[in-house]
Amino acid sequence: MKAINPEMTTDPSIKTVLVTGAAGLIGSAVVRLLISQDIRVVACDNFSIGEWRSDDSLVRWEQVDITNPLLFDRLNTYAINAVVHCAAHPGGRSLSEPVEDVKVNALGSMQLFEWCARTGIPIVYLSSSAVYGHQPYGLILEDAPLNPGTIYAVCKVASENFLQILGEGYGLKWTVLRLFATYGSGHKPSTFQGIVNVMLTQLLSGNKVVVRGSLNRERDLVYVDDAASAIVKSLFNNNVQGHIINIGTGTPVSILSLIETLSRVLGRQFTDIEIIEEAGTVGDPFSNVADCTKSRNILGFIPRYDLERGLTELIKQRTYQKN
Repeated sequence: MKAINPEMTTDPSIKTVLVTGAAGLIGSAVVRLLISQDIRVVACDNFSIGEWRSDDSLVRWEQVDITNPLLFDRLNTYAINAVVHCAAHPGGRSLSEPVEDVKVNALGSMQLFEWCARTGIPIVYLSSSAVYGHQPYGLILEDAPLNPGTIYAVCKVASENFLQILGEGYGLKWTVLRLFATYGSGHKPSTFQGIVNVMLTQLLSGNKVVVRGSLNRERDLVYVDDAASAIVKSLFNNNVQGHIINIGTGTPVSILSLIETLSRVLGRQFTDIEIIEEAGTVGDPFSNVADCTKSRNILGFIPRYDLERGLTELIKQRTYQKN
């Protein structure tokens, strides 16, 4: 067995981890990182959005929706020591599919949380920077007032509260990570999921980009491998239990700058790109950039990818998958 990196893991009692949403962008990256550390994984996904799958002997797949109560009968057959909850109905569909959003992101999450609480299994929950909504300009601290402007964000806030209540009532050990805009090759090309994915999907189809909202909006863009590193660090660090932590870079990137960088990495002339600016979507904030002091100080998380490096890797992987 390979030696465990002491900077990555501090709890040797965790040998098997349940990862929900394991076929998606973030879940798949978490699974890959865990098995690289010789951690067994129970990978749960209904494959409605995610497509990634591993045949590694350390991975056992459960193809089932987290809203299905039968899932927990299956999970009880494994000796699971911890949970990473990545599965979610995408925020880009929450207004068009509000009931499904609540069903998956609130009810489905609560079912998993209750199972964890009753079995005494600690959980790392992936929340979202969407919970902050519209904020004054500048870096956002974890104690900023929450202002969720979408159904997706409301469900994330509710789930954070569920965890805190179950922690008090059952002694559930939980960690909440508020991920800022995460991107990488695990996103299936679409125009509804992930701002980087939406822009890249359009650019790979031509030189026309439709932008819903101001080109001056700012986002904190996190490469998926960095996000996975932070998640696994938190999974094996007992000191972060009971904390809510931003996972971002702290670097603001305007939508215009994102398109410029994408065009450069793709080898295009930015002046050839036709940009159509349309009305923004409900609940979409102007600025959403993390204050990363807490993640740096108590988690030791420092991103390795800047935007250009992350986009270069994404496009390389996307091109490889296409061919």
